[in-house]
Amino acid sequence: MRVLLAIDGSPSSDAARDLLTSLDWPEGTSVRVVGIVDVTNPALLGYSPYVVPYVDLRDVERSLDATLTDVADALQVAGLQADRTLLRGRPGSRIVEAAVEFGAELIILGSRGMGRIESMLLGSVSAEVVDHAPCAVLVARSDTVGRILVATDGSVTAGLAVDHLASTSYLARVPVEVIAVAPTIGQAGPISEPEITDQVLRIYADEAREARKHAEAIAASAARRLADAGRTVRWSISVGDAAREIIETASCLHCDLVVVGSRGLTGLRRILLGSVARNVLLHTHASVLVVRDSTPVASDRVGVAAPAESTEVSAAI
Repeated sequence: MRVLLAIDGSPSSDAARDLLTSLDWPEGTSVRVVGIVDVTNPALLGYSPYVVPYVDLRDVERSLDATLTDVADALQVAGLQADRTLLRGRPGSRIVEAAVEFGAELIILGSRGMGRIESMLLGSVSAEVVDHAPCAVLVARSDTVGRILVATDGSVTAGLAVDHLASTSYLARVPVEVIAVAPTIGQAGPISEPEITDQVLRIYADEAREARKHAEAIAASAARRLADAGRTVRWSISVGDAAREIIETASCLHCDLVVVGSRGLTGLRRILLGSVARNVLLHTHASVLVVRDSTPVASDRVGVAAPAESTEVSAAI
């Protein structure tokens, strides 16, 4: 397996590093450790609109380069094939480019980088990488995984998320909870006629019952797929707003990793990340693995700013 680990020396990227080393990687796994010197950061270039201490770009490069070497050496000691690369440019763009060049099957990075506001659960770099990555992305918020929650709605990308868990070994020993969320069925407003009210309520009750049965079938099917692959798995359903139910279930079941597809049944192909996946990614306190359909979509890149001029500072070792 080919894994790209993006680090910047922040506590969040330390969690990503530690999470990577805690997982059971298959023999022959190759890890590329990438650090990006953000040459577009106004503070580093000396023209920030705010009063900030001067930062010498050469000091940043030396510090990050040393960190990359330490991490790559530690991964090699742990039995993984590892190299390291220091790059310059826009971090989000350069991470995605590095993943494409490396042929990465998974990107691991922290949820916030250096200088991010602590109240934000997701930094701009990790959000950009999740949107544009060519492969699955694991956004780390803790350094271990003890229980997984995988959300499914029967969509193609939800199926890919289940297949990813079933077919890869790095999470094979972790028990899995499967959840499918049925929509809330209810009337839009009051109805004055009692006869009509009874009829409408019966329709709503029938629709709610069918929605629950459909969710149960989806969850049970996903659980069977995982059980057949040798995974320890349970399934359940919930009713309500999908993102809210996924986040609350992850908290209640003490799941420290949530696995989602990049788009659900209601997602448009031109949308980079579905609303449910994005809300989970933004608001859960668990790590999140986003599994995406890697089929190219021409409109995915429309409106995305071109990456800044960038160069490789030091070759991989």
